[in-house]
Amino acid sequence: MTRVEGLWPHNVSPNRLAVLECKLAIWLRSQGLKSEIKVDNLSVLTQQAAAAGCDFSQLQKEIQTVIEAETDNFLELANFAGLNPLEDFAGARLLGANLTGLDLSGAELKGAYLRGSDLSDADLSNADLREVNLSGADLSGALLSDANLTQADLHRASLALANLSGANLTEANLTEANLSNCNLSDANLSNAILKNANLTQAGLALTNLTDADFTGANVKQARMWHDAGLSEQVKQDLIKLGAIFEE
Repeated sequence: MTRVEGLWPHNVSPNRLAVLECKLAIWLRSQGLKSEIKVDNLSVLTQQAAAAGCDFSQLQKEIQTVIEAETDNFLELANFAGLNPLEDFAGARLLGANLTGLDLSGAELKGAYLRGSDLSDADLSNADLREVNLSGADLSGALLSDANLTQADLHRASLALANLSGANLTEANLTEANLSNCNLSDANLSNAILKNANLTQAGLALTNLTDADFTGANVKQARMWHDAGLSEQVKQDLIKLGAIFEE
């Protein structure tokens, strides 16, 4: 779904679209229609609301405010729509959104669809990112310390120079992700998939690596220290591939 017929133009920016879809989904729920932000049936539900005689006048004013705003800053657009960016976007669709450098620390974003979005240098510390789709997203330089990324999809995401210290990446999909120079100290990577990932010069001190899949990963000069869950055989294999174990 790219828009809801009649409520906004087809060529709005990804940031405006994310805010408008979220606003509409929350409004539909306030009208007694069970709408999850992540579903693709907002158009059908909107038609049902119209057929039920719901009053769209206030919603249309708020939508127009977002459309006409002289900014594309996500936080400012959310404010114009009367949304809380730290609470209202769990499960939201933010495909290709530009969130670079934003303070989203502690944000509730479980199940959000952020594929291809730009979160470079963003502050996502302590954020709830469980089951989020961040495939192909740019998280380079982002602060993700203590974030919960359990079962997150980070396929081909860029996390170069990102700070993931203390983050929970249990069962996360990091296939082909760029984790070069990334700080993963004290992170939980148990059962994470790191196939063909780039871990060059990454820091993995005190990291939980229980059953992590390093198949094809580049671990050259990755720095490891007192990591949990590594068998002696896996440790020796990683050393042969260029990882550095500091005692």
